Amino acid sequence: MTYKARVDLLRVTLDAHPLLKKSSRLTAITGEANRIVHAGRLSTEQGWLLTVLHTTRTLDTTLNVLCDSKGWTDPSRRSLGGYLHIIGSKLPHLQAACTGYQSSIVQPRNKYMHTAGAQPQNREADQILTEMQTCLVLLSTQVR
Repeated sequence: MTYKARVDLLRVTLDAHPLLKKSSRLTAITGEANRIVHAGRLSTEQGWLLTVLHTTRTLDTTLNVLCDSKGWTDPSRRSLGGYLHIIGSKLPHLQAACTGYQSSIVQPRNKYMHTAGAQPQNREADQILTEMQTCLVLLSTQVR
């Protein structure tokens, strides 16, 4: 599936969510998702790094809005990993999935965002996008 098709599917998921529809940040979230398509057009390490950045920022901001909308705030956990931890603790049936997303999304993202010179390859950038989509669909059906 092309990045454009994947982002189109993401936008449908985001636009249909009742908590996100009410958020003033939905436009910023969908704008970030649109940047995934543009980054994916660059068939270089720089493009793949930007794909990871925009993919995880889309997920990070979406989970932030969902947690805030539910009143699940913790100032010490204002990060992608923190939101996954909060959701896993509030919805115990999702705890294993949230822990898995720590390994499949947060840890690879951190490697590229916090290590100078670290560059993902196309396959890893694509895998992170796939995991983000799966995470977003699962959590958006459960956090309402």
